Amino acid sequence: MVFCLTGFLGANAQEWANFRGMQRIVSPEVKGNTVTFRLNAPNATAVSVSGSWKTAERSVAMTKDTSGVWSASISGLVPELYNYTFSVDGVGLTDPSNPQNSIRDGSRFMSIFIISGPTADLYASVLDVPHGNLEKVWYKSPTLNLTRRMYVYTPAGYEEGTTKYPVFYLLHGMGGDEDAWSSMGRAVQILDNMIAAGKAKPMIVVMTNGNANQAAATIDYAAAQTQGAMGGTTTGLFEKSIIDDVIPFIDKNYRTLTDPQNRAIAGLSMGGAQTSYAALNNIDKFAWVGSFSGAFVMWPNARGTSGQGSQGINMEAVEKTVFPSLNSSANSKLKLLYIAIGSDDSLIESNRQFTDWLKTKNINHTYIDTPGYAHEWSYWRVCLVDFAGKLFK
Repeated sequence: MVFCLTGFLGANAQEWANFRGMQRIVSPEVKGNTVTFRLNAPNATAVSVSGSWKTAERSVAMTKDTSGVWSASISGLVPELYNYTFSVDGVGLTDPSNPQNSIRDGSRFMSIFIISGPTADLYASVLDVPHGNLEKVWYKSPTLNLTRRMYVYTPAGYEEGTTKYPVFYLLHGMGGDEDAWSSMGRAVQILDNMIAAGKAKPMIVVMTNGNANQAAATIDYAAAQTQGAMGGTTTGLFEKSIIDDVIPFIDKNYRTLTDPQNRAIAGLSMGGAQTSYAALNNIDKFAWVGSFSGAFVMWPNARGTSGQGSQGINMEAVEKTVFPSLNSSANSKLKLLYIAIGSDDSLIESNRQFTDWLKTKNINHTYIDTPGYAHEWSYWRVCLVDFAGKLFK
């Protein structure tokens, strides 16, 4: 568990420092490709910082100066958005000197910083570009017998105009919720910056909760993962709710282009499995389909053999149960079937099996196998940038 509390640190962290006129603690301090972390914890005996970087140990011990401020520097970071947390005598917390850059990934809270660079700059929120809006919208889902919440991004100028827009349905992974893509995924910043730069078409982006047993984001993540949106009696229900509940609600309440050529869907991990299950069994609904590190082992009866950390799928079940009607006729309806995964991801075996099966069916697709990435947000943001830049063109 990671806490946002700071009072136990002995000096009440940055707020007390500012109030008493003490020296301001700067953390994180980014200079080029080096970041320095600082934490005021004079009574602590051991402090470390852990993060998503790959050029150093994930957990780095910090050293204390005579004033009780702990610090550590990490160099050689490539341009990227990084998350991190502190550990103070075994208790985790976010950075009290960086309160405006604290985000949630499921049940975990983390601080973030950005090392500037071509792709990473797309994740920044301070660029001088027109900004879209993000709404939290409640809708009825008769399929799931719930009133549910989703996030809806509308591009800059939507409120003032009459233009109709294509729609992109964007799904999160297991342990996440409707907040995941706008928080960890930086989808709003990515779309704002790509649209302003002419790298993506203006579009509406819909991010709903993929856990079929939840109305909205919940703290009961253990129950959510145990029940699962693709497991047990909920198999296929969330996917059905996209078709029967979500799309009609969006088309009724927003200015949308309603033909399949102007409708896209993609998701990460669990969301990649849900995306492919929903779209490839409703081939007349989406012309643009994307899976990022798809957890295809979550398809009904699809979990197959596992070995050496890899997770395979039962291709006989895939053909007979998951996609019994899928064949090369899909090529005339699909503009893009996009499947991407990092080479270090434990799900890569199942992704390779599925793309090999698509080849046997003569179904056109784009497969991307990217070295240096595992099952992680740094990869899914890259996938979103790549996929969004291809849509509706």
